[in-house]
Amino acid sequence: MPQKVQVAPAIEKEVTDFVELVGRTEADERVRIQSRVSGFLLSKHFEDGQLVSQGDLLFTIEPDEYEAILNQSLAQIKVATTRLDMAEKTFARSKRLISDNAISQEEFDQNQAAVAEANALVTAAKANAARVKLDLDYTLVRSPITGRVDRSLLDEGNYVTGGLAGGTPLTTVVNDRPIKAVANVDESVRLKFMRRRREIAGDRFQETDKLVDQNIPCYLQLQDESGFPHKGFLDYAEIQINQQTGTSQIRGVFANEDGLLKTGMFVRLRIPVSDPYPAVLVPDTAIATDQATKYVLIIDDKNDVQQRSVTTGDRQGKLRVLKSGVQANESVVVAGLQLVRPGMKVDPVPVAVTPAVTADEPVAPEAAE
Repeated sequence: MPQKVQVAPAIEKEVTDFVELVGRTEADERVRIQSRVSGFLLSKHFEDGQLVSQGDLLFTIEPDEYEAILNQSLAQIKVATTRLDMAEKTFARSKRLISDNAISQEEFDQNQAAVAEANALVTAAKANAARVKLDLDYTLVRSPITGRVDRSLLDEGNYVTGGLAGGTPLTTVVNDRPIKAVANVDESVRLKFMRRRREIAGDRFQETDKLVDQNIPCYLQLQDESGFPHKGFLDYAEIQINQQTGTSQIRGVFANEDGLLKTGMFVRLRIPVSDPYPAVLVPDTAIATDQATKYVLIIDDKNDVQQRSVTTGDRQGKLRVLKSGVQANESVVVAGLQLVRPGMKVDPVPVAVTPAVTADEPVAPEAAE
């Protein structure tokens, strides 16, 4: 009796080649909040984890000392202004007296210089008051961005050290809508992608000013997901290749409207490296290897077994793209390959074939091999 074997038809379907990468999510904006001035922390104006808007008040540093210094600076402005007024009046009398030779030229010059000096003192006093006013304003620590504020790192009553460097960290504000995902891509994969883009455009190829203008889709999968349901776009590719690792960094941006994606998550990314094209696909179990040659077993119209050498492409779900060797609708052996050999007559048993996934179907494909 002829040997029974399971067979399935080779199918033709439009597919897209993808590369699958591993990466981490990063916030679109992340700001560490610290005080510009020193003092005791008077009050906190948010709940840990709260959503805040740009300009919302987060902390208040005790302002009493800075208010006193500001009042002193304002008083110095009045003193300097009074001196300027007196110097201007004296110089105005000197102008009348010098014409009648009632005062010496030296005295006239001194009065003129006194006006310039008084003017400079007024300017310096106003500048000092403006600086002190800034310090007073900085006692109100506000959020520079819109996002979600992390927990407070200090309780009320603690002393805060201010300054542009070495200041006391107070909290962090993170904006993760949109959110970005960063991964390292191998040089060979990047070359494949770049050459494919040039082949498609031909003589019309021209680099865009920004990568995001090319609208290259990027699909994201979380650890507990079976597919790649989150769609975004590539917005950055590192312009240099790391000489030690042979990789470069790429980044995708995702809307994250529901807030599911958080900063620092482990994710998998799928990025298309070709446009959709028609391809012949067979179950991956139908492909066997003889040393360095890959082949499939075909069942012809007379139920005889034929061996065909094939050139394989990427996996699409449980199917494998064949670039050559098999035509659509030809029957290939998918189980029991070790029981038959070329030239044998067999009894084929048809089995169903699951179509390959497309770019936006929520079914997890295998990584490109």
